[in-house]
Parts: sequence; C-alpha cells; structure tokens
Amino acid sequence: MEQKTVREKVAQILTDIEKDDTYLQLALKKELDTLEVKDKGFANELIYGTIKWRLRLDYVLDQFSKTPVKKMKPFIRQLMRMSVYQILFLDKVPASAAINEAVKIMHKRKMSNLSGFVNGVLRNIDRNKSEITYPNLSVYYSIPEWIITRWMKYYGEMETKAICESLSQRARVCIRINNLKTTKDKVKALLSEEGITVLEEGFLPESLYIHAPNGIHHSPSFKAGLWTVQDESAMLVGHVLGPEKGDEILDVCSAPGGKTVHLAELMQNEGHIIGADVHEHKIELIEKNAKRLGASIVEGKLQDGMLINEDWKEKFDKILLDAPCSGLGIIKRKPDIRYAKDETAIRDINNIQRKLLKNAINYLKKDGILVYSTCTLTQEENQNMVEYALSLGLQLDAIPYDMPACLKPYIKDNAYIEILPHVTDTDGFFMARFRK
Repeated sequence: MEQKTVREKVAQILTDIEKDDTYLQLALKKELDTLEVKDKGFANELIYGTIKWRLRLDYVLDQFSKTPVKKMKPFIRQLMRMSVYQILFLDKVPASAAINEAVKIMHKRKMSNLSGFVNGVLRNIDRNKSEITYPNLSVYYSIPEWIITRWMKYYGEMETKAICESLSQRARVCIRINNLKTTKDKVKALLSEEGITVLEEGFLPESLYIHAPNGIHHSPSFKAGLWTVQDESAMLVGHVLGPEKGDEILDVCSAPGGKTVHLAELMQNEGHIIGADVHEHKIELIEKNAKRLGASIVEGKLQDGMLINEDWKEKFDKILLDAPCSGLGIIKRKPDIRYAKDETAIRDINNIQRKLLKNAINYLKKDGILVYSTCTLTQEENQNMVEYALSLGLQLDAIPYDMPACLKPYIKDNAYIEILPHVTDTDGFFMARFRK
C-alpha cells in the first residue's frame, strides 16, 4: 500500500475522530486493521502525533493561513495538521514529501481548487519553521491552558515546565516480570531470542524496560504469561498496599486487572483477591489476564463501587481503590485525554471518587489497610482526598516499602506520595495508604 494512501486514510481517521468524538483506541483498531503491518507504524505516528500536538499545530497554521484553522473544512483541517506535524516533528520524512502528498490528496478528493492554498501554506511554514516562536507553555507543549494554570499554581513554573517536557516525550515500554512463573534472568534471555531488546532495569526488582520494534503481543513469552506490560508507577501501588500471603483483598476498580494480578504475584498466589468492576466485559478481561499470568487466587466480580454490597462489610484485610480519574499523569500514553477533560469534569470525577472511597471503607476490617491511588495530577483528586479520607475516620499509615532514593523527597507524612513524571520518567501517579 502506497504511503499516500496511508496519509489519506490517517487524515480521514482524524476527521472521523473529531466529528464523532470516537474513542481513539477503538477507532484506531478498527481502521488500522486494514493496513499492512509495515504501514501501521507510520499511521500510528501520524495519528498520535497530530492529536498530541494539536494546539501547537493550530497555532502555527493560524500564523501562516488567512483562513483560521477553526473555519477550514474538517478534512482539510486534519490534512493540514497532519502535514504540519510531519514538517515540524518528523526529521526522517522530507517536508517536500509531506507537502506533495497533501496536494495529491486534495486532487484525489476533487478539491483541486484548494490545492494551491494547501501547497502555499505548507511551503511557507517549511521555509520559516526555524523562526517560529510560541506565546506560552500551553501552545508550546500543546497542553490546554486550564491544566497549565493549575500546575503553575501547585508546582511553580520550573516544575510545571519539567512535567510538560516529560509528558511530551515518548512513553517508555516497561514490563513486569511474573515471579509466579519465572525469573528476570530467564525472561531477559527469552526476550533476546524473540528479537526484543532489553534497555535497562527499573527501580523496582520486577521491572524491565524494553524496545520491541514488532510489537509485544505476539511474543511467545508474553503469551505464556511470563511478563506483562505495566508502568513502574502503577507497579509501585502494589508495594504501597503491601499484600501478604493469606490476605483477603478487594480491588474496587480492578479492570483490566494489571494491579490486581500484581498483588497476587506479591502474595505468591496465596490468599484471595476479588477484582471488581461495574462492566461485565471488563470482568472477563480481568479473568483473562489472571489466567494468562497464572494468578489463580484472583476472582472477578461484577460490582458497582457506587453501590453498597452488604455481603462485603468488614470482610477484607486490605483494599485497593485505584480510582477513575482525569488521567493527566498518563497523557504521554493517551494524548487525547488532555482535550477530553475540563474543570467541570474534574468536579464530577471527584464526586465519584468520594463515593467510591466512602463505600470501600465499609468493606475494610478494623485495623485493615486501604490504598487510594490515581494516575492524575490534580489537588482535588489527590491531596484533597487524603483530607477527605481522614474526615471519614481513616488514619494515615506508614508506607511499608523502601522507596527509591529519587522518590523519598516526595513522600508526605510517611504515608502518601505524588510521583511527578519527570522524576522517574514514568507516568504521573498518586498513592496514599490508610489504616481503619
């Protein structure tokens, strides 16, 4: 399949996503399945890059186009964004190729009358790209102004810049070794045989960073459940909970089950874990992951965390509430998240988090441990939730795990920690440990 067809398909996918507000991952899977393997990487690059850098791309286009981006026809708007992304960010793609293909697509789409406009604007941007300056952090990093304003208030300018810079980088691929089935040394050897490069070890004993040019899900060692993909910040949640053999544990919002199964691994598969979720298809996903990884103590349960289950009252030794959140700590992995939320959404999500926490406390035994975690960076969803938990009668409890040196300055009251993405080059995360 010719690259021009890939570019045209990508421009159409981007147009469809904008028009229908389609969930990005679902749209990608459906459309990219029609491409040959060699073209999928390029298509992914264009789609994610164009979405990720949308604010900067629109700013640049508005500097050089007499027609504002907002007033362009939807398909042309996406074609222009995609082309400018290639010109500004893809060194391996000649700007002339990106521009020429955009013009060809215009002709093919029976929009020849606008091909001169497309050609002129793109060539002008290419000629002047080294002279472009940006008015603020929001435009430069393509992160909405309301998020930047919050971070500047919480963290100050230097820390905010560092967060933005980290979230603008490509996410590293981290895997968790399954100690129920294998060892790190054995996995390293198998990965090498499979053509997957081990880059470095992480700060946790079960973590490895890898480069898998052909993807990971076809790997025999992955299929055999010897490892799974998980960011180190997410792994750290399990260590903060500190599960022990024989514990009765509830994971309130379990799907897709990565943290749930990690708890089973830390317990050496002795005890009982209920992985709960409100959606039936997600229960199947939890159980599928548990089966692949050999975590037989994990049981998927259909349960709406917003409703009380009388049978669970004071039943559990430990509870993990990895709450639904605004996801601002993972925007390097999910670039569309930054545009999907606003201040109102934060308030709505926080109301859900409070209800989930209030209900979860009912299920905890006296002297039991609860860990609350999110993958976001907002005061309402993180630090303010610590205050709320204390108002409900919980007490802060010292984190039992010896944290890496780089994270120790970020631990508060020995019981909660906010992981900023630039500190460990991981996702942004928050986790707090309480005792009932």
